[in-house]
Parts: sequence; C-alpha cells; structure tokens
Amino acid sequence: MVGPAAVLLLFLVQGCLAEHVFLDSQQASEVLIRTRRANQIFEEMKPGNLERECYEEICDNEEAREVFEQPDKTDLFWQKYQDCKGTTLERTQSNIDAVKDCITGRCISGKGLNYNGDIHITKSGRLCQRWTSGFPHPIIREFNASEPDSILKENYCRNPDGQDEGPWCFTQDPMVPKETCRVPICGETFVPPTLAPAPKSAGDCLLENGVDYTGDLAVSLGGHACLQWSQPEVKKLSQGKDFLPDVSLVGNKCRNPDNDPEGPWCYVDVSGNVTVDYCNLQLCEEELIDYESPPESEGRERSVHAPARKAFFNPRTFGQGENMCGMRPLFEKKNKEDAKEKELLESYQQQRIVGGTDAEVSSSPWQVMLYKRSPQELLCGASLVSDQWILTAAHCILYPPWNKNFTTNDILVRLGKHNRAKFERNVEKIVAIDKIIVHPKYDWRVNLNRDIALLHMRRPIVFTDQIHPVCLPNKKVAKMLMNAGFKGRVTGWGNLKEAWSPSERALPTVLQQIHLPIADQSTCKRSTSIRITDNMFCAGYKPEDSDRGDACEGDSGGPFVMKHPAENRWYQIGIVSWGEGCDRDGKYGFFTHVFRMSRWMRKVIENSDDDE
Repeated sequence: MVGPAAVLLLFLVQGCLAEHVFLDSQQASEVLIRTRRANQIFEEMKPGNLERECYEEICDNEEAREVFEQPDKTDLFWQKYQDCKGTTLERTQSNIDAVKDCITGRCISGKGLNYNGDIHITKSGRLCQRWTSGFPHPIIREFNASEPDSILKENYCRNPDGQDEGPWCFTQDPMVPKETCRVPICGETFVPPTLAPAPKSAGDCLLENGVDYTGDLAVSLGGHACLQWSQPEVKKLSQGKDFLPDVSLVGNKCRNPDNDPEGPWCYVDVSGNVTVDYCNLQLCEEELIDYESPPESEGRERSVHAPARKAFFNPRTFGQGENMCGMRPLFEKKNKEDAKEKELLESYQQQRIVGGTDAEVSSSPWQVMLYKRSPQELLCGASLVSDQWILTAAHCILYPPWNKNFTTNDILVRLGKHNRAKFERNVEKIVAIDKIIVHPKYDWRVNLNRDIALLHMRRPIVFTDQIHPVCLPNKKVAKMLMNAGFKGRVTGWGNLKEAWSPSERALPTVLQQIHLPIADQSTCKRSTSIRITDNMFCAGYKPEDSDRGDACEGDSGGPFVMKHPAENRWYQIGIVSWGEGCDRDGKYGFFTHVFRMSRWMRKVIENSDDDE
C-alpha cells in the first residue's frame, strides 16, 4: 500500500514534468552558463575566492579565469602561479603558505618573477645600483624603472627578464654590471646577505699632501720607473718651479716638492717623452673649503674695472686669455648685467638642465660643445679656459662601462654656439683637438673621483664676442665663493627632463641655464650611498624648497660658474660630473672641485709642450 508521503511526492514530480517541459528564454540562457565548481554540498562558487580555489587546492587556468574574470589579470596571475609551482606542489599546510608567500612576492620558488622583497645585496656581497640611476651602469638602455606599476623599485633585486638563476641586480661595481642575488626561498630558512668587507688600505694615509713623505717608492701610478732627480733633463724641467727647500729630492724617489694637492710625484720617461706622473700613495682627505662658514663681507662690492690678476699659468704653454678671462665682451666689458645674474649676487649677500631657462645669447661665451664625429651628435659640455685649452669631465672621454674611450680622432669641439642643432654661420667655430689629458687618478671604478680632463686644440682660437675664456679660481676666490647657499650657474644643451631611452630625450633648441645653491658637504654625503670625496661638491635644492632644477644627461662636462662681485669676473668653480636621476627630491648634482685640480692642470700643461 502506498503511503500518503509517497503519493504527495509523485504528485509534485508529475506537476513539475507537466508544467516545465519548456523553459523560458532567461532560464534557457542560464543552462548555457558554465557550472562553477563547488567544494561542498550546496556550496556556490564565488568570484574572487582565490584562497580556496588556487591556494588550498590546485587550480587550472580555466578555474583561475573564473576567479579573475579578466584575461589580462588571469594571465598575470597564471604566470606567477606557475613560477611559484602552484600547479605541482602537493597541498600541505606548509606548501599552502609557501605558494601564498611566493605569489605575494615575499619569497621565490622558481625564477622569482614575482619577487618584491627588499634584498639589495648580491651573492658576492656587492651593493645593488638603483634602477633609476645611470651610474655606474646605463640601466636606462635596457629597463625603464619609471613606467607605471614598474616592479623595479629602489635598488632591490628583481628578475625583469626572467633569468633562470632568479632575481638579480646591476651592481655598484663598474667592473661587474649584473649579478644574481640570494633571496628568500619559500619554505626554507633564510640568512640575509651581508656586504663584502671593503678592501683594506695599503697603509696609513699621508697628511699635508704627502710633503713629508720620505719613503722608498720609485714607481709611478702608471707603472713607470721614476727618473733620478739629479738627471740633467729633470733638473732642467725643475728650473723655476716653486719647490719647498725642506723637501729633499733623493735618488729617484717619489716626492712632493711643490706641495701638490695630488700628493708625491716624479718625472718619468714615456716613449721618449719626459713628463710628470703621480705615485700610488693614499692621502688623508682634508677639506680646503669650509662650506658652512660665511665669508667675510669685505670686497663684495661690484667693480666696473676688474683688478689685475696674478698669472697662475705659463702663457707659453697655457696660451692667451688668463688676464682677460671671465669678463664677457657683451656684458662686463660694456658694464651690463644679464637678466639672471642678480639672483646669484643676491645669494652671496644672504645669510643632465631640468627646470632651467634659455640663456641669453653670448652670456656664456666660454661654453663649449663636445661633438662626436661619428655618429654626429652632442657628446658633452665643456669650457674654454684659454685660446688653446678646454676643460671637461673625464667620464665624457673615458668610461668603460659605457664603452667610452675616445681619442682625438673621435671628437670635435664647437665654440661660440647658442643654438644646439643649427650651424651658426660666421659665429661658431669648429676646431679639432690634438691632445687629451685625463687625470691619472681619475677613478671611474668607484665614484668618478677626480672627474676632469684637458683637451688641447690643434690651433689657437681667436676670441670674439661669442667666444671668450672663463677664469679658473685660486684658493682665495674658492674660499670666498664656495659657501653653502651661494648659487652658481650651470649651462648646457642636455635633457630638459629625465628620460629612460634615447628616443624619449627632450633636447633644447638653445643653450639652457639654471642657478643652483651649493650644499654643505654633510648634506651631500647623506644624500647618496656613493662615497663622496673632497674633490667633489654638490649643489641643488632641498625637497622643501619652492625652487627646482638640476643638470641632466648631456650637461656633463659643462661648467658650474660663479661671479666674483669685487672683481666683476666669472670663475669656473666646478665641472658637471654625476647625479642620481635629474631633479629628484633629496638628490643633488655632483661637480668636480676645480680649484683642487688646479695644481695638476698647471703641471700637465707646462709639461705638455715637452711632449711634442
């Protein structure tokens, strides 16, 4: 006998079959929708349930697509998921945690494509270079860290190109462009890497420029044997030099008889030419300029008639221009100011160019453009210091990490220019060079210390209203002008903004200028991890300042000049050397300290005539 419950059930089933044989259009469409997987009875699969679908269990690409519902997000996740071994790891609690940590970037299981931790030291203990920096390696040629949502942050190890070895970085060692990092591996104990110990110094540093050095070193930095001080040719070259009587010139030992800031030196024979070379001795760093103490106000009033200058260089080897330097034919010589120089003078009385403005025509007649012969393009800035010599940065000539090692056959100099790309007929002069002298202690391997080079023109240039030399400072001038807060002028044809590729460079039509305040050395050193020496100074605005601006790529080698109010002359205080990006908060432009290089310049220029 059939019970009442069974009769009721049969009645309901019959009713369903009778009334719903055909579905309406909405219900029919719902039948075609993919049935979502449910883990438990009556459980509805919900979008975004990544935790359950792909972490606690192994999911496939279709199930991942159900979670993200967008192809691009699915593809990005799936790449990470596979790299983190999400499709192969057996699901234990420890493996679940490992997959989650890997996908979120805290550790790696495969190539580490998703790693976003803060390890910034390589396996061998080298410090990583910032992804946005161009020193020492040109990262911008391969990767753009400025793209939106870029994973290339700070100087952290990453794997942007999918290297099998895992996350890596560019190193701060110019000799080692890239190196793999040791980062956390998911599920394993991790011991953070440490910096390799700094190389030990060869010995104690020498005080007072090594004037008191009496050691036995008799080989120069270039590996040449020193010549005897008593040798006739050496004695002839030493005549008229301002040697200290207390320094005994014994045998062929390295000595510093003229108190050269670069330390002990000697005469050497290089391919039949007797010249000067320095010795490999470490000097104690001693600041020549106190950046924080304001100078005395004496002698700051502007003078129409500049006082006569005591010559520092020998005109026979240096050429003409030292006595007339720094007085622009169309400005100081006509008792006229340019539109912006008042800002510099006011700063003295107070207690690669980004953000710059167009310079007035002929307002920087010492500005020089270094120009590559092939391919024909702007190489660097430079400055005219006499009718024969040009001053620039050594890294414009020699920088192996960027494959730079130019010779006199590779470079032309263009003088009198204002318009960057246009040939200015009857105004500019294009001159070949016949000699390049890079400072022998220029350190491209570590920090661009002594970033300076001299170029000798094949024939003397004739000064004009648009071509005129700048003055080089003596100690008195440097001490008067080089104070924190005092502004200098930087000029150049470099980028108007930071760019990561040559195609995105924004080069100006005409020469640009910017005024930048000198920063005290302690601020310079705090702003970077690169070792700063007293052969450098930095300038720029603080993050809280309303003014902005910086030198940028292409401005390298150009002059940082300041006007001496009492003398009514312009002096080149610095050479544009390096910086970390362009006009970034908390970062400053670094410049070669020209005064500290003056003894070296005089020495090599005087000896250059004997090299012919």
